[in-house]
Amino acid sequence: MPSAKTCLFAPVHLTGLAISAANLRPKFPPQTTHRMTSAQPSMKPDTYASALRSWLIAARNAVAQRGVDADALLQQVGLDLSSATDPMARYPAHLGLAFWQRAVHLIDEELLGVDVALQFMPLNFNALGYALMASENLAQMYLRLSRYAHIVTDAADIRFTTEAGAGRLSITGDSALLGTVDDATRWTIFDYAVLTVVRGSRMLYGRDFMPLEIRLQRRKPKDHARLEKLLRCVPVYGCEDNTLVVDLATLHKPLSYANTEVVKASENALERYESNLGERGLIDQLAAVLTELLPSGEPRQEDVAARLDMTLRTLQRRLAELQTCYRDVLNDTRHQLALNHLRSENCSVGEIAFLLGFSEVSAFTRAFKRWTGTSPREWRNQA
Repeated sequence: MPSAKTCLFAPVHLTGLAISAANLRPKFPPQTTHRMTSAQPSMKPDTYASALRSWLIAARNAVAQRGVDADALLQQVGLDLSSATDPMARYPAHLGLAFWQRAVHLIDEELLGVDVALQFMPLNFNALGYALMASENLAQMYLRLSRYAHIVTDAADIRFTTEAGAGRLSITGDSALLGTVDDATRWTIFDYAVLTVVRGSRMLYGRDFMPLEIRLQRRKPKDHARLEKLLRCVPVYGCEDNTLVVDLATLHKPLSYANTEVVKASENALERYESNLGERGLIDQLAAVLTELLPSGEPRQEDVAARLDMTLRTLQRRLAELQTCYRDVLNDTRHQLALNHLRSENCSVGEIAFLLGFSEVSAFTRAFKRWTGTSPREWRNQA
């Protein structure tokens, strides 16, 4: 049985609480969960970036096709997709990136991001995918992608501009988040992003879609022929940016599958989700801070508010506006974490009580019985 110290320093620092557009109440559905592991911790960035589970599913499938137990890798970083059913559920981006870095190094494939891009389907982006595929032309497609990309992941920054007779679609990422992984891992992420845009453009425009230039930050890979065959051009390697350059005539050519009704319906859905996501953010940020601080004991509300860069009164007011309160979020966070740790079987009940900030095991047991109607040991035996 691992020691409490081992569990404390496992690489799980944020709760895997799924954000659902359909559920703004303060209860956290167990759609993406974290499990403790005795592996060495990965650096946690100073960011609360998240992403739709659709990318994680595609990444898991790509890793599994390489003969690796992708679910086991996910569990090592504290993620579990087995019970995730909501297509709009989200996960902490830094955990997804930690999973991806492990996969890149375990498989030893510098173009693993290409494998994920080859699984791309418009549905991976949910409503955004429909809006993109029904766009009037590529210029409108790129504008919509830059406008709504944060719904897929707020860890990415996509910008579309036109100048000097061409359009430029540039893709960057959260520097704090990307700073936690090595170059090889970062490069595979941008390989995926750029190739996904190229393949999506080709689906709409036709097989003769050809950008003027593709710029990549990555160094030239050993198997560069594979990447260049898929891109159908030789990119400029070692750049400061990841950019697709397309001529204006190509950008404004009318597309066969344009459908303004589909675009309108999809954008309405995106705006509703966007509104709900903004309202939900505070609860998830609060849960993230609590998860980080609980192993040192139940934190004072004033300290938690300070970590969120607000006064205690402001925190209480904003939570009240969301029809919840600090104590409810604390209990829900502890409840979800308790279930995650009990499923993992890496920590004893006493160690879990410590991780959740309880001073005594008996206090944890009483709280768990209030949440579930059974004791932690009974629940673990039945799980």
